[in-house]
Amino acid sequence: MGTWGSGPFENDGAGDLLAGLRAGDFAVDDFTSHVDEGYLEADDAQAAIAYAEVVAVGHGIEPASPHLDGIDAAAFSASLTPEQRAWILTTLERAIADSDTSELHELWAENGPEDLEEWRAPVARRLESLRALG
Repeated sequence: MGTWGSGPFENDGAGDLLAGLRAGDFAVDDFTSHVDEGYLEADDAQAAIAYAEVVAVGHGIEPASPHLDGIDAAAFSASLTPEQRAWILTTLERAIADSDTSELHELWAENGPEDLEEWRAPVARRLESLRALG
């Protein structure tokens, strides 16, 4: 059984990302290259949300979560290319758009409108805060 929660690091997709970042063997391009423009799978959406949170911490938008122990969020954020940052924003937008675009949105929608909004609202705020960075 997988981990499931509304926070950016409360799922298996984020856990895999964080483990890879800690180990130094998670290449952003390896991840972004397999996500196409079609339907966004839940694990990919979860990882993109976690990426966005790491970038937000790296830029001082958010305080560091205990989930990020052993990860240099500032160095990770600084290592991203403009294309990788754009991918994160585009994927976040797709993740929260609707159930036709995102499996994760669909799963949260099945839980009801309150749960959907509890999950969606912080991701939408993160999207806007990262867009403001330019």
